[in-house]
Amino acid sequence: MGKGSPEKGQETEDGKLLTGSEGPAENYNFDELMELYDGDFRNLDRLKLSRTSPYELGDVLLRLSPEDQVNFLKKLSDSVIGEILPTLASEDSAEVLTQLKDMRALRILSLLEPDDVTYVIRSLSEEDQDRLLGKLPVESAETIYNLLSYDRDTAGGLMTPNVGLAQSDWTVDEVFQKLRSGEEERENLDVIYAVDRNSCLMGSVTLHRLIRSRGEQRIGQILDDDRHLACHADDPASLVAQVMVESGRQSIPIVDHLGRILGIVTHDDVIDILNDNATRDIQVLHGAGAEENIHDPVPYSVAKRNPWLIFNLFTAALGALVVSFFQPQIEQLTLLAVFMTLVTSLGGNSGGQTLAVAIRSLALGEWRRGDTGGICVRETLKGLSNGIIIGLVAAFAGAFFTHSARVGLALFLAMVINLSLCGLAGALIPFCLQKLKFDPAQSAYVVLTMITDTAGMYIFLRIGSWLLL
Repeated sequence: MGKGSPEKGQETEDGKLLTGSEGPAENYNFDELMELYDGDFRNLDRLKLSRTSPYELGDVLLRLSPEDQVNFLKKLSDSVIGEILPTLASEDSAEVLTQLKDMRALRILSLLEPDDVTYVIRSLSEEDQDRLLGKLPVESAETIYNLLSYDRDTAGGLMTPNVGLAQSDWTVDEVFQKLRSGEEERENLDVIYAVDRNSCLMGSVTLHRLIRSRGEQRIGQILDDDRHLACHADDPASLVAQVMVESGRQSIPIVDHLGRILGIVTHDDVIDILNDNATRDIQVLHGAGAEENIHDPVPYSVAKRNPWLIFNLFTAALGALVVSFFQPQIEQLTLLAVFMTLVTSLGGNSGGQTLAVAIRSLALGEWRRGDTGGICVRETLKGLSNGIIIGLVAAFAGAFFTHSARVGLALFLAMVINLSLCGLAGALIPFCLQKLKFDPAQSAYVVLTMITDTAGMYIFLRIGSWLLL
């Protein structure tokens, strides 16, 4: 290759990725797919499609009309579609599945793990579920119906029954013989779960430990008794995620009330849980829909956002009411209105910082019983400290521009009091919402804004009226 020529893996001037001396890119990216789109996708290469990320293909699918989705799906193999469906939202994957003929849909479902099948068809109507599952083998259909009986946000709704099991009295050689036979499908063979004769969980043993153990050793002699990590099928999915994060395990066993193992939840599902929870929390924190995304239709998004905007209208009216009480004072000294927004803005930002940390701590289980008093005191002191620092800066600036030390003093006192109150409010709001059985993130920011704005206006106007008039 001559000097200055692009090498394999580098981009040419026209942006194409070389995979050899003259070879084309091995896969598509999103922009290429949308550029090649002409309604029937005649220009798409099946081999390159098979090498393209399922996330990229899923993004393209969601932007197509139902008719164009059908044309696009015709270009994709069953295995590729099987990789795409679990990456989509459950409602979107179900909608894509309805674009396929039953025979093809069944072929694709047969390629998926039971937990992925459950995820994909959960949003279908009961009639469509019964139609598809009725054409699956009886044993497979029963497994899916059992998983569908659990709520989607529980451990049972996420688990897969395909788990590596071994009797605790088996030898290591017997376990390897069973694994090699391939009689049963198992999703995760990094860990083998040991059970007794009643299928009750006894512990687990890693594949690494099995390999390093003697063939005649019993599983019961080398297993880790980690039954305390097991979650029940009705436990919330967030608890499973918390246990996995704290334990560092790749999978968490799910048991019934008798301790019998039902399946496992794997790390990929937990990543989805954490991602969904983070997305949900950040959206409901500001009053948007929990399941909303930027591509949703206008009527859907308006319906999700409007109730909290109406609530925000009433909370903002409280602040306006407070200001109206001080109308005579503001008419005499317009500087009060000029600097009032500084106090409310800084208070809202300070409280928002505390709110974000508090919600995260509650979600991760870091906020334990008995911690509330200490947390509230610390957050109030943090607000007080920030109030003193910010208040001094605001005071000097206010005094400099107005040539009035009293204006500076009013700003300082208002900042100190308001930021201290905001620190306390930011910690208490999510805690109180949780105690009332509400989601701690459910529009907590709207409630915080009501408190900080109303209190900030009142505090500053009251102090300003006392010092300046």
